[in-house]
Amino acid sequence: MTGPHPAGLRYVRRVWQVHDSGGVVGLAKGLWRRHRWSVPLSVGSAIFFLRLGTEMRQGQLDAFDEAIQRSVDGWRGREDVIMLAATRAGSFLPMTSFTALVLLLLVLGRRPREARYLLVSAGGCLLLNVALKLAFHRARPSALPYLIARPTSLSFPSGHTMGTAGVIGSLVVIAYAVQAGTPLRWLVTALGAGVVLCVGVSRVYLGAHYPSDVLGGFLAAGAWISAATGWAYPRLLPGERAPLGMTPPPKNPE
Repeated sequence: MTGPHPAGLRYVRRVWQVHDSGGVVGLAKGLWRRHRWSVPLSVGSAIFFLRLGTEMRQGQLDAFDEAIQRSVDGWRGREDVIMLAATRAGSFLPMTSFTALVLLLLVLGRRPREARYLLVSAGGCLLLNVALKLAFHRARPSALPYLIARPTSLSFPSGHTMGTAGVIGSLVVIAYAVQAGTPLRWLVTALGAGVVLCVGVSRVYLGAHYPSDVLGGFLAAGAWISAATGWAYPRLLPGERAPLGMTPPPKNPE
């Protein structure tokens, strides 16, 4: 994996130089203009995730999990085909294969920046999920799963949810970054949100995860993707702009 692009490093140094007269406050203002959405989204998601994990360890989410699980259990027998298809699509091998295919297409299409972003964003979600599972060490639900074998891995946060959100969320960002047509961007966003939500619900439907595991997967993925997007694509979201007295960094040569 390559390191940060030299243009990005030069840009960080220029941010500091432009706001050096204002000290830390000036630098903070410059970073705020550049990351008005990405930083709050990343930090906010991380805070909510840590709060969720703390409450989970203290047993404060038991009533929440039980209520959601009972509600979803009522759907069983009617949505089996869709839920099984969703959970299989969100498994490690299909998601990894799909990501590898997209990476290949990006490389062949001379989109190295987008390929690096997808690798860091989606791959980072995978590694972060493993670390978080080991950190929280939550066992799977005690009830027998529905239609599937009992998973042997740890439960919190959901790997299916976090991995799917990492891959699909990164593709949505890339669609906006390459300035795809508006109809295509909306289509990718809508389909992506539907797939991620369906995979998350399927894990509860099949009894493979507690509802709070799925919620934790969404929050952890959101924190990581927001941070990666803020670094790779500053000023992508409305209201984000270059600090005063600066121009955006040059695009990567292709």
